[in-house]
Amino acid sequence: MTATDTTSAVKVILWTHARSRSTAFELAIASDENIQVFHEEYSLAYFMGEERLCNEKFTTIGPSLPRYRYVDVKERFEQPYPGKTAVFAKEEAACLGGRRNYGYIPEGFTNTYLVRNPRAAVVSCYKSIRSFETKADDKTLVELTKDMLNLTPVYELFKYLTDERHQRPILIDSEDLANAPDETIKKYCNATGVTFNDSFINWKPEKYEHFHERFQKNMKFIKAFHGDALRSSSFQPSSDRDANVSELPVELQQWIEACMPLYEEMIIHKL
Repeated sequence: MTATDTTSAVKVILWTHARSRSTAFELAIASDENIQVFHEEYSLAYFMGEERLCNEKFTTIGPSLPRYRYVDVKERFEQPYPGKTAVFAKEEAACLGGRRNYGYIPEGFTNTYLVRNPRAAVVSCYKSIRSFETKADDKTLVELTKDMLNLTPVYELFKYLTDERHQRPILIDSEDLANAPDETIKKYCNATGVTFNDSFINWKPEKYEHFHERFQKNMKFIKAFHGDALRSSSFQPSSDRDANVSELPVELQQWIEACMPLYEEMIIHKL
């Protein structure tokens, strides 16, 4: 496949949840300039589009963005991208808006998934929210963490596409990505048809020009939720299953237990 062969360009969506190392993975893929990369287009529709579906507490996030209805995002994904060998989109499954919006899943894409052990994901999410919402009380911090770190949307989408649409499950465990990136990403490339590039293992930090300007201008959010990923140039070894949850509020420890069965059911399908 050549960079000018638009008819055979590979198109892939990575569906995920918060704090899954998905932004680092996205930046690794974006290191190949022959790949058109999108960062959370459905998140922009969910929080800032004309049809914004987010909770009212988020409506102060700014004026609505033109051309960010769900149908606009779908059409943007489906158009050809001359000169690109692949199109890659990283999306939060929750921001698709549930089953009522499954019709906006773009055609012609291979649907893939990245999930992380809820023990580590919830700890990471709570830490980021505390650094972002510095004036919030404990109850609010817990509610925001549960809102942001919810495996149900990605689980339900996974079940729909694999059980009802009979698509092959192509799923990465975030811990595998951290501890065996070369092997894991090569498996992913083989499964999706994306051409592997050595830069997927070691990339240049602070390269996020493909982020929408609304993301780029919100530096407080960027630092709280993407800072480590944007400064990174490779994946770092980690043991997610050993994450220390003892200092979390009891309600979040219970939330982890509620999320674990969803994670465990999906993870048996990992590459």
